[in-house]
Amino acid sequence: MSISISIGIGPRESLQDWMAFSAELERDGVGETWLIDSQLAMKDVYAGLAASALRTERMRLGTGVTNLISRHPTVTANAIAAIAELSGGRALLGLGAGDSAVFGIGARPSRVAEVEAGIRFFRAVLAGEEGEWEGRPFRLAQEVAPTPVYLAVSRPRMCRLAGRLADGAILMGPAQPELVERQVGWVLDGIREAGRARSDVRIAFIATLSARADRDAALADVRSWAVAQARLQADVDTLPPSLQPFAEEIARARSDYDYAEHLSTRAGHQRVISDDLVRTLAIAGTVDECLPRAQALLATGVDDLIFPLMGRARLERLRVLTQQIAPALRR
Repeated sequence: MSISISIGIGPRESLQDWMAFSAELERDGVGETWLIDSQLAMKDVYAGLAASALRTERMRLGTGVTNLISRHPTVTANAIAAIAELSGGRALLGLGAGDSAVFGIGARPSRVAEVEAGIRFFRAVLAGEEGEWEGRPFRLAQEVAPTPVYLAVSRPRMCRLAGRLADGAILMGPAQPELVERQVGWVLDGIREAGRARSDVRIAFIATLSARADRDAALADVRSWAVAQARLQADVDTLPPSLQPFAEEIARARSDYDYAEHLSTRAGHQRVISDDLVRTLAIAGTVDECLPRAQALLATGVDDLIFPLMGRARLERLRVLTQQIAPALRR
């Protein structure tokens, strides 16, 4: 059963090991891998995607996600074009306003208008046309295999932008169905505004999930992702009711976050949030406990779930996803 995953290449993992692991992912049923771009915490995203392209045959390979700040858009376009060539047209460009890669160098995320300009630029140059960036025209020197552009979103304006212009929307946020439903609604608003068909935009939600017989181990698997989500929730104007009891923890997650340890399962900042908040933001427990929550997320109107694969025993947990969780969700 094909699934999508989000993963990063940790600083202690060799690129040779990552290449071999990519082949394992494809053999175990992963149809799509989104590789995290966080240059101070993980190994280079394009080196990782190139390594995967050379060891896989079917798996789609995307940046999960990149930004407009840490690399000039022409550099990003040229890099993803190389991945498209190496992979035989299996590349995906995932773009966002910027998070750990941007905050880690003391910069600010892109504004919505800047992201819109970025999407327009990438869709043009990756289609072999001339694109404009900051008032200057650019065109890639080589032909590029069709490369969809996805936008990572969480708030209303960015969700609508994805609906208006992107090939896909990657919804980010707490694993709470009522919140995901709102995000889906905002993407649909953008689709309607642009006169597009619903089928023009794939909507996926990052569903942080670890299903294990050992509940404590499952909780440890998702804690690093949960604390990163808690930090992002600190910037929301009004916390949703499900998160209001955790307001102090969420504020500490932002103040104590170390971007050099972004999504590391060894990060010291993981201790600032409680187990209850981890369970609220992510999904952890036995298969029987995780499955209803995943089903509720899929019922919000998203097309797919993307599962981050952090922590230990990655292949063991992947097989639970492909052999138990995904088949039940498809039914």
